[in-house]
Amino acid sequence: MNFRTFLAVTAATGLLAAAGAAGAAITVTDIEVGNIQGPVYLNGNKTILDWDSPIAAGFAFTGPDVPGATYERDGSLGLDGGQSAPPPTGTGAYETTDYYTVTSNGGPHEASLTVLGGNTLKKFSFYLGSPDAYNYLNFYSGATLVASLSGPAIWDGTWDDVPFQGDQSWGYRVYYDLGGSNIDKITFRSTGNSFEFDGLAGVVPEPSSWALMILGFGGIGAAMRSRRKLAIA
Repeated sequence: MNFRTFLAVTAATGLLAAAGAAGAAITVTDIEVGNIQGPVYLNGNKTILDWDSPIAAGFAFTGPDVPGATYERDGSLGLDGGQSAPPPTGTGAYETTDYYTVTSNGGPHEASLTVLGGNTLKKFSFYLGSPDAYNYLNFYSGATLVASLSGPAIWDGTWDDVPFQGDQSWGYRVYYDLGGSNIDKITFRSTGNSFEFDGLAGVVPEPSSWALMILGFGGIGAAMRSRRKLAIA
């Protein structure tokens, strides 16, 4: 193997190791009270879905095909008794745009945000309304559950942070660093009524990162072909 081939293999191996790092910690990096609507650019997060405009390209959002399990609702309608409360703004007034609810009717149930095209999220944020112990935020890499957060763990806090569980006048926008965990799906699960949220946002790898990965694969292929030719000679 000549020096140029060695460099190609070394660079490609390093790129693949960095791209494939798994099990890195998922951490809460910031918490805001009242920042319910996007676009959200803090820490590079950009709006994925806020239920007032089409979902961003490269993502899909789905819920179970079960009546009453999940639904989109107009916040101007106010409280949906026994079901859902619109996430509040920072002033305590009800949000007047659409939001999403996952209930436990006949459940529990969950909805999922999926990253398409083989991409993964680097960072993620969303707005959580009326925090409850039975809210679950789950992070997946492929079929592997990387982390499951519930109750105060969702915002890396305690119940001392909110007046009381299920307080309909209280909400957080929570930011996450996904730590190279290759997250391509996030689920919102409720084992009680209910999980209300809005303003999903995130960061995916820049196109240049994928170009470097492709170059890395090419380098490995070239090195392997060179080694085969040397063996035949």
